[in-house]
Amino acid sequence: LEIAQGIVAPQDFVNKASLDELGERFHLNQGIFYLNDEEKEDLKLSQSESRLLKPFYTTVELDRYYGNSKNKYWVIYTASSFKDPNSIKPYPNIKKHLDKFQRVITSHNKPYGLHRARNEHFFVDEKIISLRKCAKPTFTYTDFDCYVSQTYFVIKTKRVNQKYLTALLNSKLIAFWLKHRGKMQGFQFQVDKGPLVELPLITTKHSEIFESLVDYVLFLKEYIDDKTNEYVSNEHIIQSFEDVINACVYELYFSEHMKEKKIDVLRFAIELIKPIQNIKSKTGKAEIINEVYNRLKESKNEVRSRMMLFATRSEEILLPIQKVY
Repeated sequence: LEIAQGIVAPQDFVNKASLDELGERFHLNQGIFYLNDEEKEDLKLSQSESRLLKPFYTTVELDRYYGNSKNKYWVIYTASSFKDPNSIKPYPNIKKHLDKFQRVITSHNKPYGLHRARNEHFFVDEKIISLRKCAKPTFTYTDFDCYVSQTYFVIKTKRVNQKYLTALLNSKLIAFWLKHRGKMQGFQFQVDKGPLVELPLITTKHSEIFESLVDYVLFLKEYIDDKTNEYVSNEHIIQSFEDVINACVYELYFSEHMKEKKIDVLRFAIELIKPIQNIKSKTGKAEIINEVYNRLKESKNEVRSRMMLFATRSEEILLPIQKVY
C-alpha cells in the first residue's frame, strides 16, 4: 500500500490567537489557506488562479464507505515551490489574499506555500481516505479529486481492488485487530500510519463479491428519491449488507474453522449477491439491491441462518470479534 498523511496547513482558518494578532478587520474562522464558496467567489480569481484551488473535504462529507463529492471548502494548494516569492506573481488575487495574513503565516514554505502540501498523486482518482481518530475505524472510498487535512491518511494501491480493500478495512475483524494491536486513545481508535502498514491484509480470488457489496452500500448511502428529491435513509439495509461483508471477511481468515462449524457463508453469499456495476439506471440498481435484501431476510436463507449461529458455534473466535463495537 502507498500511504500518505493529508495536507498540513497550520494557518487554515483565523483562530483566536491569530485574530488577536491580526486585529478587528478580520473575524474568527475566516479562511486563510482554506476557503468556503463565498470567500472563493470574493477573490474573483482568473482561470489560471482557479486551478490552484482544490476541492477540500472534512468529516461532513466523508463517512464510512461513502464520500459525498459536493465539497463545501477549497484549499489554496501551493506546494514548496511557493517558498520563492516570485512564484506567486502569476496569481495576483491569491497573493493579495495571502498577503493580508502574512503576520500569522508560519508555514515552513512561507510566504505563500502550504506547510506540507503532499504529493497530489494521493488526492486524485481512486483511493481510500482513512480517518485518524474515530469511534470505529472509518475508511472512505473515493474516485473523485479529494484533498484532505492531516486528520486523515490516504491509501492508494494498484495491487488490490480498492473497493475490496474498502470492505476489508471497514470490517469488524480489522477493527478488532486495530483495537488490540493498534493504538487506542480511551475508547477511540487512533489509526496512524504504523498500524495501517502492519494490518494483516489478505487477498482473495472472490474479491468481486466484496466489490458488489461496497457498490450496494455506496448506492444506498446516496440514494435520492426521484419523486421527492430527498435523501432516503437506508441504514437498516446498509447494516444488513455490512453484516454480510463481515461474515465473508471472517471466512477469508478462518475458512477451515467456519467450514468445520458449518457456519461458512462465502459460497452462499456468492450465489446471493448480484453485481450492479454495469447497470446504468438508478432504478435497475435499486431493484437488484431490493431483491437481494428481501432474499437475505428470508428465514431459510443460508447466509442469514449461518450468521445467526456465529455466537453459539464460534464463541472463542467470531463472537469476540462481533462484539468489538
